[in-house]
Amino acid sequence: MTREISIKQLAETMDMPYELIGSATRMVVRAAPLDTAKARSVSFYSKQLDGASGRINNSKASVVIGPKGIDLEMLNTSMKTCILCRNPRLAFIRIVKRFFTTPRPTGIDASAIIHEEAIIGPNVHIGPFTCIGRAAIGDGTVIEGHVSVCDKVSIGMDCTIQSGSVIGSPGFGMERNEIGELEDFPHIGGVIIGDRVVLGNGVMIARGTINDTVIGTGTRIDSLCQISHNVWIGNHCVICALSTISGSTQLGDYTWVAGGVSIREKVRIGSGAMIGLGSVVVEDVKKGSTVYGVPAKERKIPNSGRSGQSSPVLSTGVLRREQRDCKVSL
Repeated sequence: MTREISIKQLAETMDMPYELIGSATRMVVRAAPLDTAKARSVSFYSKQLDGASGRINNSKASVVIGPKGIDLEMLNTSMKTCILCRNPRLAFIRIVKRFFTTPRPTGIDASAIIHEEAIIGPNVHIGPFTCIGRAAIGDGTVIEGHVSVCDKVSIGMDCTIQSGSVIGSPGFGMERNEIGELEDFPHIGGVIIGDRVVLGNGVMIARGTINDTVIGTGTRIDSLCQISHNVWIGNHCVICALSTISGSTQLGDYTWVAGGVSIREKVRIGSGAMIGLGSVVVEDVKKGSTVYGVPAKERKIPNSGRSGQSSPVLSTGVLRREQRDCKVSL
C-alpha cells in the first residue's frame, strides 16, 4: 500500500523555519528530481534565485522545497505547494531519509569471518565475506561485504563501511640499513574511527606506527582514498574520491578535501580549510583558507552565486587534538 505523506509531516521533518506558499492539504507519495517529477512527488530547488520561480513552475511535482528570497509574484502555486527555507537541499535530504529509504540492515552474514575476541555491538550489520579481527564495532554500524577490519581497530556507532575497504593494515614506512637494504618500520598502533563516519568503497586506512590513526566523528571519506599511518582527521571532514593523505598529517575539523588531492607527510591543515580539485599540498594550510594548484597555494575563490548561502566549512571549527572517548576497549 502506498504511503501518503502530508505537508505537515514534510515540514516537521525539515526541522528548520519555513514559509508555506500554496495549499497545505496536498499529499505526496514519492521523492523525485525537479525536472522529471510527476504529480504527488516532492522535489527541491536550491540553485540561483534568478529564474528559480520559472524552474519550479515548470515542474510537475506537487510539493517543491525552495529557497527563501525567490520572486513570489512569479510563483504559480495553483497546482503545487512550495515550502521555502534557508537550505532546501538539506531539508530534502531529511525528508528522503525519513520517508523514502529502507531501514539500515542488521545481522551478520554466514560467510563473514569474525575473530572470537572481536567486540560487536548490538544492531550491527556485517556483510558477506567480510573479515573482522580483534576489533571493536559500535552499535548500529553497517559493514558491507568484502571488507577487512584488522586487529586494533575501534569503529564507533552508526558508521557505514562500504565494500572493499581495508582498515588497519600496516602502513608504508621503512629505513635503509648500513648496506642500503630497506627495513620495514613495525606498525604496532591501531585505528580509531569516531561515530557516524562513512567510508566509501575501497578506502584504505593504515594503522599507526606507534600512535593510532584517528578519523573524527561525522567525517566522510569517499571511494578509493588512502589514509596513511598516524594521520589525524578531525570531526565532520569531507575527503573526496581518489585522494591520498600521507603519514602523520593532521586535518582540523570541517576541512574539505576535493577529489584527487595528494597531501605530503606531516602537513598541518587548519580547521575549515578547503583544498581544491587535484591539488598537491606540500606545506601547512591556514585555518579557514582555500588552497589549490600544484603545488597548492592560497587563493581567492569567486562567489558561487548559490542563493546567498555560505559554506560552513569556511567559518566553522577549531583544530582539536582531543581523542574521542571510545565506548569499547580492545
